[in-house]
Amino acid sequence: MKRAALPAALFALGVGCTLACAGKDGTQGPLGSQGANAAGANGAISTVPGCKRGIAWSGHNLTLASLSQGISWWYNWGSTADAHPTGVVFEPMVWGQGFDVARTVAGIAPGAQHLLGFNEPNFFAQSNLSAAQAAALWPQLEDIARQKALNLVSPAVNFCGDDTAKTGPCHDTNPVHYLQDFLAQCAGCKVDHIAVHWYNCDGDSLRWYLGQFKQFGKPIWLTEFACAYGGDTSAAGQERYMREAVPILEQDADVYRYAWFSGPSIASAQLLDAAGALTSLGQVYLGLAHNENCNP
Repeated sequence: MKRAALPAALFALGVGCTLACAGKDGTQGPLGSQGANAAGANGAISTVPGCKRGIAWSGHNLTLASLSQGISWWYNWGSTADAHPTGVVFEPMVWGQGFDVARTVAGIAPGAQHLLGFNEPNFFAQSNLSAAQAAALWPQLEDIARQKALNLVSPAVNFCGDDTAKTGPCHDTNPVHYLQDFLAQCAGCKVDHIAVHWYNCDGDSLRWYLGQFKQFGKPIWLTEFACAYGGDTSAAGQERYMREAVPILEQDADVYRYAWFSGPSIASAQLLDAAGALTSLGQVYLGLAHNENCNP
């Protein structure tokens, strides 16, 4: 876990899934509307409850039927999953380098709408790719997305190390700068959406953070968030933050999708237990109000 010094005494903690987990044991832009501009590659616009809401969970099976009443999607930091409920889409990810295009294409199940890019590549401890390395690999992700008719989501970034001192075990301590560099070196590349992570415990810093990425003019995915730094990380604290954060995400028209981090590295934040059943926090997550005008 890494702490980053941010402006105005804001802090972030990166808790991405490591390569060892990669879908197995989770450790670690101005749009104005989410309407027609945010339609998936398959042409469908969902109006189901929970259309933005998802789960970042490291299992390969997600079989609880009741999940479809509160979420529309999930991912596990990998490109394959064995099972999930009807109405809940599994979105594949290419976690980092070392992937095989043909094998990845073959493993992506029907129903996927997007391909998620590299996981926290600016962290040495995560997918560990400089902006130049990520840009050099990106045409292979474009090939996968083209073959499966998927939209492409950018590398998922977070603050790393100490952003004030610009030090830490990182290619870049600042997620906005990393994405700027990546997009500059990948000029002309297909990048349909922007993905970010955030682990502060208050709504004000969440709003501030999301605002930093609207400059890219693309729908935003918050693919990992929970309370891990700067607040009460107990189960009660997780619920308090969840009740504050989810309405912010539901009402922000530039937020296309979001996923609560449910992994063992933050035990109090888990939505599902080891058997795949809902925890009490998971029940809260499914039951929070949804934006009736949500059209992902």
